[in-house]
Amino acid sequence: MPFASKSPGPSVNMIVSPASRRLRILGGIALLTVFATYLHARARWNETPFEYARDYYESVTNYFGGPVFNNTLYTEGNADMVNQYYNSSNPCANFPDTDGVLLIMKTGATEAFDRIPTHLLTTLKCLPDFLIFSDMEQQVGPYHIYDALAEFEESAKAHNSDFDLYRDQKECPVSQKSCVDAKRDGQKAWNLDKYKFLPMMEQTWRMRPGRDWYIFAEADTYLFWANVMHWLKKESRLSPREKLYLGSRSFIGGTPFAHGGSGYILSGTLLKHLIEYHPGMVKQYNVKGAHECCGDLMLAQALEEYENVKIQQIWPMINGEKPSTLPYGPGHWCEPILSMHHMNAEEISSVWQFEQTRKTDRTLLIKDLYEGLIKPKMQVSRQNWDNLSDDVCYLNPDPEAQLRADGHLRERKKNEDEMNEVEKEAWKSPEHCSKVCESQDMPDEDEWDLDPIVARKDDEPGTANDTELAEDTSPSDAVAREALKKSMNEKKRNRSCFQYRWHEEVCCTAKSFKLGAPKAAPDDSNPNAKWVSGWHLKGINDWIEAMGECKKPAWKSPES
Repeated sequence: MPFASKSPGPSVNMIVSPASRRLRILGGIALLTVFATYLHARARWNETPFEYARDYYESVTNYFGGPVFNNTLYTEGNADMVNQYYNSSNPCANFPDTDGVLLIMKTGATEAFDRIPTHLLTTLKCLPDFLIFSDMEQQVGPYHIYDALAEFEESAKAHNSDFDLYRDQKECPVSQKSCVDAKRDGQKAWNLDKYKFLPMMEQTWRMRPGRDWYIFAEADTYLFWANVMHWLKKESRLSPREKLYLGSRSFIGGTPFAHGGSGYILSGTLLKHLIEYHPGMVKQYNVKGAHECCGDLMLAQALEEYENVKIQQIWPMINGEKPSTLPYGPGHWCEPILSMHHMNAEEISSVWQFEQTRKTDRTLLIKDLYEGLIKPKMQVSRQNWDNLSDDVCYLNPDPEAQLRADGHLRERKKNEDEMNEVEKEAWKSPEHCSKVCESQDMPDEDEWDLDPIVARKDDEPGTANDTELAEDTSPSDAVAREALKKSMNEKKRNRSCFQYRWHEEVCCTAKSFKLGAPKAAPDDSNPNAKWVSGWHLKGINDWIEAMGECKKPAWKSPES
């Protein structure tokens, strides 16, 4: 029986395998997915940039679990210190436990609404309790500001011109800022401020007795709470049961006192004794205030008179400067920072943001402020700028030019017989001035000739130079070279010139490095009136490299 011939093509009745069917179904789904994606993307091509940015923000926010923004402090110069994004969903997550500690902030009615709100949006939002005192009772949202002078004796105020502002404030029918701007008399606020200190102590103890520590600060003071609490409770080894008065020491008329703007700390025991054991003290000093300059001075006088307690120094941790004016360098580097002063609202917000976005939770040192906030802004020179250089000055030797120079600059003038040739010409121009710091440069390591002998191939003939190199790198010579290297690093650490400032034929240099602040451009007709500031970046970087990493925080013990 003959065999049937095979069909040249597939049979129409052939059964499709299950695997093949699945592939066809999946292929169809893939085509539909691609088509749907195209339609979705085409619709989004017509979205406005705002809508796209909004959706991007929402996607990032959902990923991080809270409000997330670009960190405006983040730059190429500090990328290793701060995060690129700022997650503001839980700002108090790493805030320390402040149990037993109370903050008392002092302000004035003329400035309260300019200064206090930024504090309330930053550090104060994480404090469970605090008090704010002023020279007028006010309300900022849900926060009350107490009048420190509310119980001041009328007889002491009646004929005292220092209280003119106090009376004017109560009569102002509009905002305090409007009334103050119209009169433009800031000195009256300063005159009134000194009377708040001791009445504030009395009201604080009455309203919040029994705390371990009382920290007093101004409205332009910033406190680094993590450092403050760590030092008070661990590093300081101080007991609040002792009578303690801590701060940054200043002097007026030979009397030491804690500078109020930098912030100061009283132990609970000291505040209790001062208020409860001496009921007539506040009234006495209310009268005395008319003859004294400053409230922080009067507080120190009262503490010494009634409690025999004097300030104990904890500077530079408690500090009267801010990031742009801190004298970075020797004595201001590995030390932790507890407070800063003269901070405006923008600066307070920036430092809070820096704390919030740091990549580490280790103790914040002064060097961290430089590396995170200041170093990215440093450059070789700036016009119309004052970087606050005034440690050593070089003046035009002409007698008339000497008289034109400010008195404190003449006091810091270097004697001509002590000058080198570079220093003798430093006053002539900013370019001459810049050479003073350059003259202290040490050779770089690649100029020390410390490299090992370059290896010679086995098949190359020896030379006389090989013998000299071998002699130069003998064991005894290697020790000498290492000693030279250490000596060079020591000289870099002892550098005394980091930056300069030139103005009116006066060149001044500084033993530290600071950013400073802008100055108004002068009249072009007087080229000597310009302000030029410069930084010797090589010297600064050499010093930082020679210092190396801070092995541990240089916490300060109180000094009597």
